[in-house]
Amino acid sequence: MTSLQSVADHQRYFNLLLESQFWPEAKMLAYQRRELEPLLRHARASAPFYRDRLAPLFRADGSLDWDRWSEVPILKRPELVANRDAIVIAPLPGHGTTGTISTSGSTGFPLQVVYTFMSALTTQAVKWRADTWYGIDWSKVLYFRRGDDTTAAWPQGVAMGPWGPPWDAAAQQGKSFRVSSDASPDQQLELLRRIGATYAATGGPKQALAMAFAAERHNLPTRLDAILTSGEGVDAVDRDYCRRLFGSEIFDVYSSKEGNHMASRCPTQGCWHVNAETLLLEIVDDDGRACAPGETGRVVITPFYATAQPLIRYDHGDLAVAGDRCACGRTLPALTQLLGRVVHLFRHPDGRTIARFLPEKARALLKAGPWQIAQTGPNAYELRYIPLDWSEQGEEAAVETVFRQVYFPDATLSFRRTRSIPPLASGKFMEYVNEFSNPPPPTAMTKKDS
Repeated sequence: MTSLQSVADHQRYFNLLLESQFWPEAKMLAYQRRELEPLLRHARASAPFYRDRLAPLFRADGSLDWDRWSEVPILKRPELVANRDAIVIAPLPGHGTTGTISTSGSTGFPLQVVYTFMSALTTQAVKWRADTWYGIDWSKVLYFRRGDDTTAAWPQGVAMGPWGPPWDAAAQQGKSFRVSSDASPDQQLELLRRIGATYAATGGPKQALAMAFAAERHNLPTRLDAILTSGEGVDAVDRDYCRRLFGSEIFDVYSSKEGNHMASRCPTQGCWHVNAETLLLEIVDDDGRACAPGETGRVVITPFYATAQPLIRYDHGDLAVAGDRCACGRTLPALTQLLGRVVHLFRHPDGRTIARFLPEKARALLKAGPWQIAQTGPNAYELRYIPLDWSEQGEEAAVETVFRQVYFPDATLSFRRTRSIPPLASGKFMEYVNEFSNPPPPTAMTKKDS
């Protein structure tokens, strides 16, 4: 199993990633199994939860029967929370120290994730690989927003130093600055301009959008070479505003506390390339069978270096569309579309569920900027939106027709023009939320803004 004991090891691993993104499928599969085997043996020997759960994989002579992988039960999040003490174990030798981080709880089940130093190093390496796809220059200035760290409060933030590979001489000239997530969009924009940032890592794309609105409101167009986002879907409005106000593209990654940096957006084709060297990511149907390209299924992950809290066939709680071989030439597995959290699917009283997005023509008809579509009752929905121009009224009746065509013909839809759309209790912003199945806390939006 991979072990990174030094900067030289880290560099060799990074160089391997530059090569492995073009490996034939059979070579990548063999590599994944070499990385998976120590994790599986360690989990079965040390974690009581996995002792019987992994039994189907092991033959009588102790060898692994990979053909029986699908017989390993899929691990659900409530099950992970309930059995934490039987899952958390000492990491494999060579995987370094451990740390703990809390998930946002956007699925309704927040949990404590134990990560290893090894998983942090490999995550950093796949991030740097994605940077090379996007032409990121590590010698420049990075602004990033993260956490509620009071030491990084506005107006000073915290200077963090170089942010690229330590073996890259030019990268050591780079500078980075961190600011706490409780800074307002106006404050974030002010700091970004003051430090002369070239790149902004904003967390979710809606934070970048909020800064773009601030730049427009104060007539402060600001040049950035790229905006780096993670954790939430990026839509056409996010991209349009960031191009107009910052002159930059958004490069988004698929990541989480449990899976780390799972996939990066292809720089030319628009799909997401799975970081297959660090985890096995499966797209499965309701019966646990692998989805074919073009089919929608649940994301199930097995991170290779989560050896202090093994997550073996863990249901990530997301829906995605399985992809085929990408035309860019990279052979990494692809995801065509990320559809968001399963818990926020829209559900009809007859049991049907739908994971589709409203087309952008609906936003144009509504003359809306950011919006949020929420299921608020058994077959009732509310579309909350920030008008592009408060003096103009969008075509709400036409949008209602589009909504019924996309979702349920007998659904009722109301509209709410608003000055702001608050995030979920977890701190994330989601455009499609099921508040009937997953009701918001009492502090959520409750009154009409216009």
